[in-house]
Amino acid sequence: MAAASPLEFALLGLLRQQPQSGYDLRKVFATTPLRHYSDSPGSIYPALRRLAARRWIASEAESGNGRKRRVFAPTRAGTRALTDWLRQPITRDDVIYRADELHLRFAFLDGNVDRHVSIHFLEELERELAGYVHELKDHARVFVPEARSSTGYLVFCLGVQGYQQQLAWARQVRKQFLEALS
Repeated sequence: MAAASPLEFALLGLLRQQPQSGYDLRKVFATTPLRHYSDSPGSIYPALRRLAARRWIASEAESGNGRKRRVFAPTRAGTRALTDWLRQPITRDDVIYRADELHLRFAFLDGNVDRHVSIHFLEELERELAGYVHELKDHARVFVPEARSSTGYLVFCLGVQGYQQQLAWARQVRKQFLEALS
């Protein structure tokens, strides 16, 4: 079976917060920023079936209002898979190509791992962001002075500023977490 997708981990994270039906999960995806992952029944229900096939979730029939619905909850194996995913080391490629997945992982840290794991996550994120910002600044030196008003250079600068903002955020949040632990 293929590796689990960010959508599947988002579903596991939501189910760790509280058992829900497929319809309930679709509503969460439709009404929150998670809509990025799709609220389509063509995405949610197959992902739930894959999670069930992995034995990461179990379902139970629930009756009410004459309707039968299945309510899903993570199994011990599903909880372990979620926490393993949350604890994965952060790489340079994660920072460059999978920022949305990093944000999703961070969003589900609370309630699933110890606060020290969250601080370690932020430390790794800072390290990888700082390294990449340094690389980008080095690359900026190849732009000749007359190109510094070109649209290509200006959008490059926008990208650098975005990574610098993420780095500042990670530092600020880590500091906030450390102060709360003191």
